Amino acid sequence: MRLYETVFILKPDLTEEETQSWIQRILQVLEQNKGELIRLDEWGLMKLAYQIRKFQKGYYVYAVFLADYPCVRELDRHFKMLEPFLRHIVVKLDDSDLEKHRQAQVAKEQKAHEEEKEKKAPEIPVPEEPVPDGGKAEEAPEANLEEKSEEKESAEEKSDEKPAEEVPA
Repeated sequence: MRLYETVFILKPDLTEEETQSWIQRILQVLEQNKGELIRLDEWGLMKLAYQIRKFQKGYYVYAVFLADYPCVRELDRHFKMLEPFLRHIVVKLDDSDLEKHRQAQVAKEQKAHEEEKEKKAPEIPVPEEPVPDGGKAEEAPEANLEEKSEEKESAEEKSDEKPAEEVPA
């Protein structure tokens, strides 16, 4: 099996569900022909370099996969035959790039997993500590720093102002 990459552009007027179903259809063709998906990146809706079938934009998808030539020929046939694909290209890569693409896919999946964890993690409110000196809380150090920097700025502005009539002799 050889390493290939493909970029295909789907019509922009498809719904999100339709777009995903067409991507899944291409992945099924890959699986049915004993290909192995290494990496899949959806670049999303982007402006085309020139108008294609009266469309100014297209939904870009990038995939790297291992396959034999008959699988690539079948993918190409589907791209040409099916209506929602505006453009496509399949390129054979050097086999030494395989590990690089696998690592990129793993990194992408880890990032997505971390983002999902952050969304699911509820924010735990921190209880306020009671203030011992009768309810008056000290100001935060950041507030003191801001006030001091404002005072310095106003002092610098005053020091820059010189009377107009003073001329050194």
